[in-house]
Amino acid sequence: MINKELIDYLSSNSGKLKGGESWYDIGKRFGLLPKDKKRAKKDKAYEKEAIGKKANDIWRNYLKSKNKLQLVKETYKDGQLQFEMFRRVPEEQDFSLENMELEGLTTNPNGGQWLKYKRKERLYDESHIEHLREILIKEIEPLSEVVVNHNNDKGLFIHGSDKHIGALTKLNSVYNNKYDKQEMIKRLVEATVMVIEENVSIFGVFDSLFIMEYGDALDGFNQKTTGGLRGTSSHTLPQQYNNREQHDLYVELHKQLFDIICQKGYAKQIYFIATCNSNHGGDFEYGAMRHLEGYINIRYPFVKTVVSYTPLNHFTYGKHCIIFGHGKDDEDMKNGFPLTLNEKIENYISDYIRVNKLEEYHVSFISGDLHQSAETYGKNFRYKKVLSQYGSSKWMHTNFGSGTPGLCSEVFWKDNHKIMKSDEFFNIGNQSNTGVNFK
Repeated sequence: MINKELIDYLSSNSGKLKGGESWYDIGKRFGLLPKDKKRAKKDKAYEKEAIGKKANDIWRNYLKSKNKLQLVKETYKDGQLQFEMFRRVPEEQDFSLENMELEGLTTNPNGGQWLKYKRKERLYDESHIEHLREILIKEIEPLSEVVVNHNNDKGLFIHGSDKHIGALTKLNSVYNNKYDKQEMIKRLVEATVMVIEENVSIFGVFDSLFIMEYGDALDGFNQKTTGGLRGTSSHTLPQQYNNREQHDLYVELHKQLFDIICQKGYAKQIYFIATCNSNHGGDFEYGAMRHLEGYINIRYPFVKTVVSYTPLNHFTYGKHCIIFGHGKDDEDMKNGFPLTLNEKIENYISDYIRVNKLEEYHVSFISGDLHQSAETYGKNFRYKKVLSQYGSSKWMHTNFGSGTPGLCSEVFWKDNHKIMKSDEFFNIGNQSNTGVNFK
């Protein structure tokens, strides 16, 4: 083979050209031909350059591949190298117990044990997000804040929850719940704008508008809940949209929503506050929410945004503190927070309030998950569950009833404890899916 003969020739002199030889001379010696033979007949300078480059490339590619390989065997005949055998050098493993966490321990009854480790979760830091923003800002033109004169000291909270984008309510369910893209536009975009405008017509332009997102925004990755992905559940979710479509629909519909909200002047300050630590969406919806957040930060830099990945989080508004979460996390909780408050949960939330020194505020603990609206009170906080904008699946219809979808909203008086609540239930045409008609 020409290449082997050329390489053997150069190897015999440690890769150095012998007495006055050029790469063109090496190429001619071993019969290399230029790529464009017709041009070479007319252009001798091209021929010389093309053959020399070809010879040089053969040698450089050999060295490059050889550096990645480990010599295993050499075969010589009459003192000349005839054959070499290499194997790939294993890449160095970045293994350190500092980067690992213990996942399991296996003990042999006859003695001995095995420890199983997994890499610790690493979240991208803000420098990575800033880099992405710099890239996106070249494609998206930032808009200036709409100047508004707010005429009240109130905050409007839109409690978006359990949108389950991608979910399919099976046709043989007890009740109907059509939930395609057009229906999502009605429930997630148009209904939200309608609720905002109704409140603005009553109270005027708000001091603050909070677009809340309580998790389970996406129905599940690969038709699985987070438990299914971990192997603790065998349940397969009926879905009408695949993983990519769920992500894209979430971003598309919420871009529509914020394009309306941010240019209408509903409030002096706008917030997008979301939790992605949920039992259906989990890391899957974290990506979609951060994608949306990136768009908002660039297009509408005056909007304040938070995408929280802890099971619970909180923020303050005037004399109020809002503790928020999905209601069932993506990893640890076997049972989620109940519909109404009990002694165990009251102690749990009171402990959170104590540790975070929130006693001076009017505290509201708000979560989704159960697709129902309810409100109860502990000794030092309000406990609220909010509606699902999706509604219910066949499984929920069979086990719990119709579960009509809807959207909860609240108006908070900034400087006192007063809160006005409203539940908007969505109309499902021909919701019943049963009944026998004899002709």
